[in-house]
Amino acid sequence: MLTETTTTNLADALRTITVNSAYNASRALSKWFKHGVRLHCDGFQSVPIRDASGLVADPDEPLAAVLMPLEGDIGGNILLAFPEKTALRLVDIMLSMPEGTTTQFTELEQSALQETGNIVGSAFANSLATWLKADVRPAAPAFAHDIGAAVIQPLLASQAEMSDTVLLCKTKFVFDKKQLDWVFLLLPSNDALKVMKQRSESDHVKQRALQTIAVNGAFEASRAMSKWLQRGVQLNTEGFERRPLRDVCTPEDTAGPVVAMHTALMDQMGGHTLMMMSMETAHRLVDILVGQTPGTTTELDEMGRSCLQETGNIISSSFVNSWAKWLDITTEPGAPNVLVDHPESIMQSVLVEQAMAGDEVFMAKTDFNVDGQWLEWEFYLLPAPASLRFIEAACG
Repeated sequence: MLTETTTTNLADALRTITVNSAYNASRALSKWFKHGVRLHCDGFQSVPIRDASGLVADPDEPLAAVLMPLEGDIGGNILLAFPEKTALRLVDIMLSMPEGTTTQFTELEQSALQETGNIVGSAFANSLATWLKADVRPAAPAFAHDIGAAVIQPLLASQAEMSDTVLLCKTKFVFDKKQLDWVFLLLPSNDALKVMKQRSESDHVKQRALQTIAVNGAFEASRAMSKWLQRGVQLNTEGFERRPLRDVCTPEDTAGPVVAMHTALMDQMGGHTLMMMSMETAHRLVDILVGQTPGTTTELDEMGRSCLQETGNIISSSFVNSWAKWLDITTEPGAPNVLVDHPESIMQSVLVEQAMAGDEVFMAKTDFNVDGQWLEWEFYLLPAPASLRFIEAACG
């Protein structure tokens, strides 16, 4: 049974599974909608059944939901729960109609939402099956529309016969600058939970460490940045890639200067981190951080550098702590330093500072979303030789 004492391995694996499935669902939805769409979900939290209903929806407000049963090694149900207004707006977007056109759920609207549920639910089920090496077979989705209590309570009553826990994930669709919030529920049986816990501790899942480490680091960075800025911040990454240093700085990179936040690492995780972004991205990021109109920042003054340093501190610490947690070692990141130069020069200067430097680099392509504004950069971990041996032992 999944409780508050559930191992970190399962929580981390589920978060990575949801991020991976969100990526695949986003691609499929964008192709179907013929419109760019991003699906965001940070991971599941374990919720007692007695508390789940109130967290999913207001029991007295109308709710639209898509239910998809799961069969195989991991049995149970998937539920996509949309407040009625959200579901109506989603149908307008799916059918390329002006906002406010859809006012009821006829067969056409129900079919559109069921197909959305099918895409999202199947992406999650397939990711779950791949990551945990389990047999997971999604069945055809069904649509329901009623007040929240009428939709949720019968489902939870049925779940209570199998388990006293549900897994809840707050989720959102992002279309350009429009954002639609909804809830994703996984209602597994006790047997399914045991399988999930057992498989999450397997060598197969551990071999995917480079993605799990990055996803969990991005999750913690999102929480810390949101708290600092007092706004919703979403940091996304698909995972770390291991690369030779010689392949990092390509000729295209040297066309102009970039901005990098450099942090030296000490203790058992030695080496360096770099957050590297274009000059334009750095200027846009400063505008976001200080609440200015886009295009205001044209050069990095003392305030701009200070904002970038704090951003580098939060994000680097989150990623490095995720590495240290996975490797079961300790680390102490230094204060970040803002560098402005060509990428190759920045890399060389970092390596000159690093005694007995290795030539392996771990890179995570990252995007950052605040209020519908998207920025992209790259995060590098340059481990010292001893740290690289820790990584190779744990991640292969």
